[in-house]
Amino acid sequence: MPEVAPPVSPASDAPPIGDALRAFALDELANAARQLAREGGDRHAGIHQARKSLRRVRATLALARRALGEPGRQLDGDIARLCRGLSALRDGQALVEALKRLDPAESPALQALLPQAIALATARREALLQRALAREPDLARRRQRIQGFARRLARLPWDEVRGKRVARAIARSERRLDKARARVARQPGHDERWHVLRRRLRRLRQQDHLLLALAPDLRPVAGVPLDEATMLGEAQDDVLLLRHCGSRSPFPPALRRELRAVARERLRRVREAVAAA
Repeated sequence: MPEVAPPVSPASDAPPIGDALRAFALDELANAARQLAREGGDRHAGIHQARKSLRRVRATLALARRALGEPGRQLDGDIARLCRGLSALRDGQALVEALKRLDPAESPALQALLPQAIALATARREALLQRALAREPDLARRRQRIQGFARRLARLPWDEVRGKRVARAIARSERRLDKARARVARQPGHDERWHVLRRRLRRLRQQDHLLLALAPDLRPVAGVPLDEATMLGEAQDDVLLLRHCGSRSPFPPALRRELRAVARERLRRVREAVAAA
């Protein structure tokens, strides 16, 4: 009878969790730099994808925050500032996308006005990008900053990261999400509390996704509700529309009124559905 080799544990060849998190974060920083280097009409999508990668890096740093200490927290803060610096450019694209996702059946008046709204938002998006490129050709300084982030991240003490610490960080993310839900339940009309809830849910989803690939046994115990995340993502479209219907709106008054009415009604329905879930 042939000799049977003993089974090999799948975890035996896996890198330590700190090394795996470090490699993941470095890959995301490299991707962010590549995305910001895209040219022409691809720049808008590149900025959006770069911000996503930077947020994933921040979610990774949060999993190792205790072990990485003050240098890790400082790096997280610097990445957050770069993300905020890209927000205006991202919002220009997001407004166009939100308008394109609107259902004209929501309002007969809006059906006739929607092409104008999309054209005005597209013009605004292009103007924002051109002003940014005039100050910083090819977004080169931001890409250099990302390369600097990668060097700093690689020097952090990732060998100090242990599975127990990652598990505690996940538990912390779950507690923060639960607290955000409770604050929304107490004051459902408070826009900022909904914004915080959406960010807490997004962070936990990002951490769940990366741990699925790197360390499935450390994933969130309660899981991450996809329906809730989807609904809150849709509600963000309406928040964005309302934000662009104020005094500095790119839209004329009649169009502003229609967009505001549709966005408020959609936002009300979504928030009621989330609260009832």
